[in-house]
Amino acid sequence: MEADYILTYQSNLQFKTDMTTKDIFTSTTFVGSFPSHEDLPLDEGDEIAFCGRSNSGKSSVINALTKNKKLAKTSKTPGRTQAINLFCLKNNENKRLIDLPGYGYAKVSKSKRQQWGLVIDEYLNRRKSLKGLVIIMDIRHPLKDSDQMLIRWCQETQTPFLVVLNKADKFSKNKSFSELQKTKKLMKGITVSHEITAFSSKDFLGLSDVIKCLEKFLSL
Repeated sequence: MEADYILTYQSNLQFKTDMTTKDIFTSTTFVGSFPSHEDLPLDEGDEIAFCGRSNSGKSSVINALTKNKKLAKTSKTPGRTQAINLFCLKNNENKRLIDLPGYGYAKVSKSKRQQWGLVIDEYLNRRKSLKGLVIIMDIRHPLKDSDQMLIRWCQETQTPFLVVLNKADKFSKNKSFSELQKTKKLMKGITVSHEITAFSSKDFLGLSDVIKCLEKFLSL
């Protein structure tokens, strides 16, 4: 694993279950599912894109953020998201969340994986309203090659990003802290604005930190 990344971590914030944060995401609505960036609505306003491997729990993170378990469809079978799903905040079409197809799912054909990769690549490199990336990883298996490719892309394009180490409920508090510290040592040299948090969609661990970061990305 390459050791050329750096992250910032505030230990006094990471392990609080804070449900008092002013939450502007609970009125998020589903707009539609689009096969490519060319089919999306006008490229204006501000967007945050959620990326992650097919088994990272991306949809569960979005549902926890919006406190709506039915907003982003979840499945026990990875790879459920196969198009670009678009959501608007409080019916404001200029503030949007984008759910990109998951990557790295081995149980689909190579051609299908390549197709999903092309959808992601074209969106990232052509969508001007993209203001930040949320890169979701399973805390038990962080920084896979595909995750590192996204981080390098963020560095090269100076796109701010948030790393969400999801499924922290699978570990004890101490083990989650240890994994964050381990990841920190593996991430050195990144200069673009970025943050990292441990997260659990089950007990909302790290939710307030995610909200604060997304508010900054969207200039809220």
